[in-house]
Amino acid sequence: MKLDYFTLLCPEPISLSIGTLRQPTLRDIGKLTYPKFGMYQVYLKLTPKDYYTLLCGDKGAEYWNMLSDEQKSDISIYDIILLEESIANTYLEIFNFFFMERVIFKDNLFFILDTDDYETPPYEIEIDNIMVGRISPKTFADVIDIIQQILCIKSDDPLDEPMPKFKNAKAKRLYERMLKAREKQKKEKALKDYINLTLPNIISSTAMKSAGLNIVNIWDATLFQLYDQFGKAQNDDVHYLNTVRVAVWGDEDNKFDPSLWYKNLFNKQNDKIDI
Repeated sequence: MKLDYFTLLCPEPISLSIGTLRQPTLRDIGKLTYPKFGMYQVYLKLTPKDYYTLLCGDKGAEYWNMLSDEQKSDISIYDIILLEESIANTYLEIFNFFFMERVIFKDNLFFILDTDDYETPPYEIEIDNIMVGRISPKTFADVIDIIQQILCIKSDDPLDEPMPKFKNAKAKRLYERMLKAREKQKKEKALKDYINLTLPNIISSTAMKSAGLNIVNIWDATLFQLYDQFGKAQNDDVHYLNTVRVAVWGDEDNKFDPSLWYKNLFNKQNDKIDI
């Protein structure tokens, strides 16, 4: 299910056949605490490879590297949820943050319940009359994908690129060198993004730049609204600089685009705001 720009921009909850997802405001994230929200984002992007290589230590990484591509593709996050209770509890916590209804994990399924009772243990709850929907191994990835769209995040590729066949050893060495260079560039970009595109910095920068948002009222904006306004402010700066340049030097090549200030920044392919 791909959410359209209007739905994501509107702060109203999103109704699904299995329940209702809220679009958390910055105030909601603040109450949750920023470190915990960061942990939620990590798990919402978690892949089986990440689990074994990052969360399970050296033995987990060794196990993952021993598997074939076919074996890796057969493993899902839901398989890991069924194996490890702590992982299941983390996703349960995440679902209870995003769903308007109460979510419980019972009989290897996540049940969405229409109830105000958050105290009764799951094993004591009779779910027949209050169940709105459920998240199963077949629908888990779809629910995660919708939440990722709400938060403007996207999972990394679950598997490494398969190693191609080479005509000679030199071609293989050149390919491996290219992969190392690509990985280095990726890490450098990630570090730059971490410094300049952290959520607190984007909140502060947007509050300073925006005509309507300030450091007091910005907390009522959803995360998607924040990123949208941040991207629009960047785009408006480019438009202003181009306007000044044309006013001074002219536009003999007819490259000036007067409509740039209202360019649609929503990338439908990646379901996120381009910033």
